[in-house]
Amino acid sequence: MSEFLNQLDTPDLEAMGIHGWPYGYSDQVRFHELDPLNHVNNASYLSWFENVRIRYFQYYGLSSYGQGDDDPQIVVRQQSVDYLAPMFQDERYVVTARTRLLKTSSLIMDYAVHSGGAVRASGSAVLVSLEQDGTARRPHKDAAIKRILATDGAERA
Repeated sequence: MSEFLNQLDTPDLEAMGIHGWPYGYSDQVRFHELDPLNHVNNASYLSWFENVRIRYFQYYGLSSYGQGDDDPQIVVRQQSVDYLAPMFQDERYVVTARTRLLKTSSLIMDYAVHSGGAVRASGSAVLVSLEQDGTARRPHKDAAIKRILATDGAERA
């Protein structure tokens, strides 16, 4: 098994010294993610957050992303990033995700990028679940709601 792009759950993350996060994966900075100053480009963090979000949604059963006929259309309504310290080529990191607030058809997720024993970036996003045609909100699947509440400690609104 490769040490990169591995799904990590709470026990895995805690063994790495990362506490309070139920889901993540490990990776390393690649050359194409750098800017002219040779550190990670700001947009790369958004891509990392998107990657962990897609994996998280598949893992928790919110969406299979094209592998099921009954998937909602999940859209990003708002997203923010706090850039806390630079990262460089080949640096190993773990990106984590959790749901902070769960509503009937939307949620707020938190993200963090951990490297060298520190959080290098953090962020959050408001996500909305819609019918496939985008005309109306779609409630989250019951099984996914139960799993998120049990695993993430999300607040229910």
